Amino acid sequence: MSRAATLLNLTLVGIFAGCGPDETPAATSLVPANYAATYPEVRGCRMTFEHISSYGAGAPTISNIRVVLDPGAMANYRATGRALPVGSTVIKEEFADPTCTTVIGWTVMRKEPAGYDPTHGDWHWQRVRASDRAVLEDGRVDRCINCHNTADCTTRDWQCTQP
Repeated sequence: MSRAATLLNLTLVGIFAGCGPDETPAATSLVPANYAATYPEVRGCRMTFEHISSYGAGAPTISNIRVVLDPGAMANYRATGRALPVGSTVIKEEFADPTCTTVIGWTVMRKEPAGYDPTHGDWHWQRVRASDRAVLEDGRVDRCINCHNTADCTTRDWQCTQP
């Protein structure tokens, strides 16, 4: 084996060390650390049945959500039929209490460059637990896609909230 091939093999082993055939690296949360100070609300606190799930031990806890959107996406969000720009981030804050005071988790949509998932609007979906920012679901999440895959949502670039 040539010296270049040996170096390439060692580099690849270093890059993929710890990722066996059935393992993938842990995803990083798409929730910006300072979003609460800069993301405007596009849907106020309301009860929901779409996001009933559990972020820890015990019974399902989510009963309320609030939706916020990064400021750079607001103009397109308000215009019917316009896609949100690449990098746009929509965050559903999830709460166990009816007054939406303590976030227990987030469901996030981020618009990726064309080709990421063209069948589903090139959206990257993620569910994140607030207590430790652990990513619980990431990527092309079927349950998110299935809920947003309606004419009311897809005609608004997969957004189900109305401006």
